[in-house]
Amino acid sequence: MQAAIIEKRIESLPALSRSGKRINGLHRLMRSAHLYERAYVRVSRNTGALTPGIDGETFDGMTLEKLAGLARRVAEGSYRPRPVRRVYIPKANGKMRPLGIPTIEDRLVQEVVRTILEAIYEPVFLEQSHGFRPGKSCHTALESIRDTWTGCKWLIEVDVRAFFDTIDHGILLKQLAKRIDDHRFIGLIKGMLEAGYLDDWVFERTYSGTPQGGIVSPLLANIYLHELDVFMEEMRAGFDRGTRRKPHRAYTAMDARIRRLRWKIDALRAAGAGEAEVRECLERIKAVVQERRTVPSVDPMDPNFRRLRYCRYADDFLIGVIGSKAEAREVMASVQAFLAERLNLAVSPEKSGVHAASRGAPFLGYHVATWTLPWAGPMVRRVGRGGRSLRVRYRPSSGNVRLRVPRDKVTAFCRRKGYGVLATQDGRQRPQFLDSSDAEIVMAFNSEFRGFANYYAIANGAKPSLGVLELVVFRSLLKTLAMRHRRKAWRVKADLKMGTDYGISYVVRGKPRVLKLWRLKHLKQAAWPSPTVDVITVGNRLAMSRNDVVARLNAETCEVCNTTNGPFEVHHVRHLKDMEAAPMTLWKRSARLRKTTVLCQRCHVALHAGRQPARAESRVH
Repeated sequence: MQAAIIEKRIESLPALSRSGKRINGLHRLMRSAHLYERAYVRVSRNTGALTPGIDGETFDGMTLEKLAGLARRVAEGSYRPRPVRRVYIPKANGKMRPLGIPTIEDRLVQEVVRTILEAIYEPVFLEQSHGFRPGKSCHTALESIRDTWTGCKWLIEVDVRAFFDTIDHGILLKQLAKRIDDHRFIGLIKGMLEAGYLDDWVFERTYSGTPQGGIVSPLLANIYLHELDVFMEEMRAGFDRGTRRKPHRAYTAMDARIRRLRWKIDALRAAGAGEAEVRECLERIKAVVQERRTVPSVDPMDPNFRRLRYCRYADDFLIGVIGSKAEAREVMASVQAFLAERLNLAVSPEKSGVHAASRGAPFLGYHVATWTLPWAGPMVRRVGRGGRSLRVRYRPSSGNVRLRVPRDKVTAFCRRKGYGVLATQDGRQRPQFLDSSDAEIVMAFNSEFRGFANYYAIANGAKPSLGVLELVVFRSLLKTLAMRHRRKAWRVKADLKMGTDYGISYVVRGKPRVLKLWRLKHLKQAAWPSPTVDVITVGNRLAMSRNDVVARLNAETCEVCNTTNGPFEVHHVRHLKDMEAAPMTLWKRSARLRKTTVLCQRCHVALHAGRQPARAESRVH
């Protein structure tokens, strides 16, 4: 099928999904080589493009013929997913997380499947789901809680035990069949789920779960938990009650006393009474106003006013309740029963529970808690009797959600990176940077600290919470540079001083450069103004289209020797420093074209053999 027809078909999937119709013809859609070319462009840009699966193959040497052959095998039914290669990476708590690395062909097929499934399910996913979705992130989930959960009394934390490893294949495939009427397409997904894995070259079958590291796994997890989102939305509709809380009796009584005193003042002034009586009434009003500020204006535990809040990021979700603790426990029991009966998922009791919102609960690395301003709010303008303009003190709302930086997260990060001891503010040298240049050391420290601080940028009081960490990081940097140069730390600090900042000067290809030390004063805490993340500008689109690797393959011209005699293959550069032995022209081209170069087979073999590829005498543009 032509590329335009394929694109039009995919663009029609969201409307069909919203209508509730079961969609067919998806496996026939996967016969087009255009989708695999698109998948290759997307997947080959990832940092793991040169990470091999069990067959040892990488994206280096990819050709259009290989992509077309893969599409043909999927169409004929001869394609079979292969087991993933299992590796282990450390988790923040010291345990190891298993990751599955698929083969190159499996990554391409998974990306095609992901593209089709995303077009079907993204329009029907609920707003409360934020994990692995375009335009959403951890920050959008946290900001939605901060902006809409005001007044919550209880926070329900539910931890699903080993979620990705315990997804029931049968339940997942039944959920897919609710919207997809294509048994061959669903059978392809079933083959991916049951492909198994190799752990230390020992094959193990997979009877449940999706491999963490698979391209399609996050989307399948969202599809699986979409049932939970729908269940929570239905529960919310039945749980919510009332339009507003009833007034607090004590507050109403004091409000009436103030009103009577003001009437009395008007009557005294109308009767010509002395200022002493008026001042006495004003003092009594002032005392009652001070007392009224200590009482809520509405009943915070009104039994006729209830609200249920819910937010999910992948398998992490948090529930907020405006109601009694007994009602919060009932909600938690209902959720646990639904997970066990409908999704066959177990809840970790030691990590789950009902917490008072004022004390807070952890979510996505933050500490979420409610907080009430202990003093009067700002002055605002109000209109009084007869249209008079009055300036009154604004009464702040209670139970505002605050996002805090957990102290234990900061301590764990400092210990994990080896900066020093946070409690004593003592920085330590990092011997792993002994053989690195000054620029590499500063860039490494900048990257680590900036990444950690940017994640907590939307927290309330983020800079004060990270201030001690910044000091320890700075002292660790000074001692690391002092260790490398065998100098005193105070002398290194003096050399780094650049006005109000710190940094180093170095030379790149004869040109001077300045690299400044990143500090908390550079942290931007403003929220992203648009719900769409990573907006692609027109200039970027033009650059991407000009450098598109498939378009360059279709040009059928070697980008080194300019020959038009194929076959042509894509050379992937793992690191640009690996190109040091290559000609400068090839090095610059690979840097500009995202570490890829289209070569004829002779030049590709020469480059891998460590020889310089033959260059044309004249360039063809």
